[in-house]
Amino acid sequence: MTDFFMVFYNSPHWVFIALGGMLLIAELLGTGGYGLWSGIAAIIVGLIACVLSLSWPILWILFAILTLVSAYLWWLWLKKQGKDKSAKGAINQPQQDLIGIKTVVTDAIINGSGRVKIKDGTWSARCDQDLNVGQRVEVIAVDGLILNVLPINHE
Repeated sequence: MTDFFMVFYNSPHWVFIALGGMLLIAELLGTGGYGLWSGIAAIIVGLIACVLSLSWPILWILFAILTLVSAYLWWLWLKKQGKDKSAKGAINQPQQDLIGIKTVVTDAIINGSGRVKIKDGTWSARCDQDLNVGQRVEVIAVDGLILNVLPINHE
């Protein structure tokens, strides 16, 4: 049994490459990106361990640093591409993305209530003033499934 552990102790590169492979397999099972960057970092550390003779503590520190750096760089790239979801505070409220959309009234808004068209459907809308069918409006807030709108006087 001690020979088994000595093989691992003397071959840290295989340990990190195997760890990286397991993390990448776990990522395929659906960890949502958490295993990807750790897996890539582990494989890189394994490749570095093949070339350089570094101690185990140094390799683990290098693994931690590479994981943090790669995850941070990925986050920066997502933010630059506009795909960062952390800025949107409303989880499971995709209708919040409707704020700012410009659309038209499909059922006249009378006494504060009517409907507006968004994509291939219509939504209940609320406005402080009466609006005619075809009036251009902008969504300014969402209250459940009711959109609060304001008329657009000029564009």
